[in-house]
Parts: sequence; structure tokens; C-alpha cells
Amino acid sequence: MLYRRDFLRSAASAATAAIVLPNPWETKNSFAGERPRQAKIADLAVIRVREKGGKGPTRAFLEITTNSDLNGVSGELFLDTPQQLAKMLPRLRELLVGRDLPDRESSAVWLWKGLYPNHRLESFAEGRDPLTDAAIWGTRRPRRHTDTGTVIMGLSAVDNALWDLRGKLAGQPVYRLLGGTRDSLPNYLSLTPTNNPQEDRQTARAWFDKGFHAQKWFLRHGPPDGEDGFRKNVAVVECVRTELGSEARLMFDFAVAGRNRCDWDVPYAVRLAKAITPFKPFWLEEPFSPEEIDSYARLRDTTEIPLATGEHTYTRWNVRPFLDRKLVHFIQSDPEWCGGISELLQIADLVRQYDGVRLVPHGHHILAAAQVVASQPETLCPMVEYGVLFTRDRQAFQTRILMPEHGRVALPTEPGLGPRMDWDRLERVG
Repeated sequence: MLYRRDFLRSAASAATAAIVLPNPWETKNSFAGERPRQAKIADLAVIRVREKGGKGPTRAFLEITTNSDLNGVSGELFLDTPQQLAKMLPRLRELLVGRDLPDRESSAVWLWKGLYPNHRLESFAEGRDPLTDAAIWGTRRPRRHTDTGTVIMGLSAVDNALWDLRGKLAGQPVYRLLGGTRDSLPNYLSLTPTNNPQEDRQTARAWFDKGFHAQKWFLRHGPPDGEDGFRKNVAVVECVRTELGSEARLMFDFAVAGRNRCDWDVPYAVRLAKAITPFKPFWLEEPFSPEEIDSYARLRDTTEIPLATGEHTYTRWNVRPFLDRKLVHFIQSDPEWCGGISELLQIADLVRQYDGVRLVPHGHHILAAAQVVASQPETLCPMVEYGVLFTRDRQAFQTRILMPEHGRVALPTEPGLGPRMDWDRLERVG
């Protein structure tokens, strides 16, 4: 198993020999393969569904219907996205209903311009919030996502549903439309520690012996947890490395979801990085709030551990300053949050311009992320994330669940984003 430096060196040398896949943005309506069927958008709606008989939770999805027999679906929608989409639906209908598909112009960025013509998304790169014009660099979020970010998350859902629809109209998985030829993807597992080292060692070993040699473990503690929390973080790193040895590729991520915000500061992150460096982490993920860019610079200057970020950033313009300042080795933009598949493709084109940087999308859901990764060279997008708990749960209402085996995820063969909603066991409740 390659360690991080060997991986980056081999990936960089292989990049010059990599197959250059077709650029789906060369022409507005270009697709790989046969020309898809035509259809017009009839409506957009947030739908709520549950298992028949009222069993289990109610979950929200975005559905785009057409004048054909096909529709596009994205979700499960996350956090406040259903409420945000409900507010935007009247204007979104004005922009989309009656438009032809496939129409490559109808991306999240195009939709933003229709909704907010006087607010430039490019403001992100200038360090200002596109909606409020407030300065963002050097600030700390009070919660996981910003109000502007929630808007972009809603537009991401629309973009992904449009891609699902385009794939269904073409009778192909989305990654095939984009010229992808890979049939499976390497994956890493995301795992949550129990803070019982013996249990964590057993969990790490059990997955490793099943072929999952790449594992990411969440670090659940921060400065408010004092010395005891710090020791527990280090103990997670130490116990899994000691158990699995040098063959394992181990990443570590501050578990922002546990607090709904980041609360590490530079002294804490520097101290932790020094403590875990002997255990050779492959990366340390999102140690700071996404707007604390100078904190990333200070940590980069004090550690040899590669840094990863991007899960909670929005659009290519929010990502670019991290690349220009050479702060990270891994960008983790999430197609559910960053602007959809269309914007993640733009981010991929951006990342490929920076030597030694790779795109490994955050795995809030596997379907959209896998389609993009499969359309790119492995030297650029080497793997996908699979959360042992949350990635499976996000697929609960599908006809089948994509599950990795022996460290790889087989790509879906169904047209569109993948397995469809399982309407034989589901009912609409709104």
C-alpha cells in the first residue's frame, strides 16, 4: 500500500500518460455516445415519501417531471435543503419549465444567475459572500452551513436531478454520458470511533481483513473537551495504526457534524498534528471552518501531513483560493453541496491545473459523486468515500443499495444516477 508521498509522486508522474477523457463542456449540448431523446421540463417539486403503511421516517427528494414518461430525482435532501427549495420553487419553475432536455446550459450556476442576477458567485474567490457581500475570510461559521450555502445546496439538488433525467433520456449512466469507462472505483471507508480503543482496533481489523485497506476515522473532540478529549483523539490514531500496520492508508477527519460547526483553532491543530505525525496519516481533513484560510496556511507551514478540505465549500470560486495558496493536497467538494454534478466537473477541471492536488469528493451520497469520479482519470480522482453508516442510509429508498466489496464500489448500470426510487414499497406523503 502506498503512503501519501509515494501516492502523490506516482499519481503526478502518471498524469502525463493518463487518457484524456472528452471534455463535456466543449459545446453546450455535447454528449458522449448516441444522441439522447428529447423532452421538455413540466414541473419541479419537493416530494416527501415513506414506506407504505407509514413505517419508518419520512424523507424528502427533488423530482423533475417532463412531458415524457421519465422524471429526474435527487436526494435524499439534507438539512434545510427541502425548506430552501420550497422557497425557490416558484422562480425555478419560471426558469426551467418548458426548457428542452438534454440542455447543458441548465446548471446550478446558470440557475443562480437567474435567481440572483445582481449577485456574483465569483465573489467567493474575492473573499465575500455572494448574497450578503460580507467578508468571509478569517471568519468562523456558527453552524455547519451558511445561508448562502443552503441556497447552493438547493440548486445542487436541481442540477443533480437534471443529470439523472439526462441519463434516463439517453438510456445510460451519467458517467457514460461524460465519456467515463471505469466500471468500479476504489473506495475508502469512513468510520466513527467509540473511544474504546479495543473496540476501535477490532472494527479497524475487521474491515481491513475484508479488503478495506483505506480507512478514515473521525476525531470527535476539540478544544472544549480539554486534555481528555485531546488524548482520545490521539488514541484513535495510535490504536488503528498500531493494529493495521504500514499497509493501511489512514485518514483522519474532525467530526464537524457532531457539533454542527468547526471549533479547532491553530494551536490545537498544530499540537494534534505533531502528536499524530509519527503514525503517518495520509491526510488530516478540514481542521478549521472553511473560511479560516489563514489557519490552513499556518498549519501547512508546521506539519508534513497533507491537508484536505472542500466538503463545506461552495462552487469552484470558493475552492480556488486554497489551490492558489497551495494549502491542500486534496479537494473534497461534494456534488450534493457545491453546485451539483455540473459544478463538480468544473472543479475537476480546475484541480487538474494544480500539480500534486487530487479531487476526492466528500461522500454525503454515493450516486452523484461516483458518476463524476468515474468520468475522470484515476490520477485526478483516485477514490470515493463510503460512510459505513450514512452512505448506506442515504440509499434506503432505492431499489438496491450500492455497497463496496474488497475496497471497491461497482458503478451503477442503471440509466441516470443509479438505482431508482423503489415505488413498490414507497408512498408519497406530500
